[in-house]
Amino acid sequence: MMEFHTQERDFGASAVFRVVPGLQAAALASQLPRRERWILLLLDGRRSVANVARLTQRSELDVASILARFLYLGYIEPVHAMPGSPRSGAEG
Repeated sequence: MMEFHTQERDFGASAVFRVVPGLQAAALASQLPRRERWILLLLDGRRSVANVARLTQRSELDVASILARFLYLGYIEPVHAMPGSPRSGAEG
């Protein structure tokens, strides 16, 4: 699994991301290739990298690579777990 270099312990298969508040995911997605569009639209601040990989039937490495690009472009941000509350891996 590809690890992100910013606070590596937070960015593995269990990392959770969301679209940066204020950005319209649907508008961004319309400019992306289909495989990236699905991934962006699944980033709801609750799904982990592993969940997104499973839902899109892609490898965690493929999803992590796309997420790294989204991070670089400023489309997404990590969601950090609040102290005392576990991250949800819930699918919606």
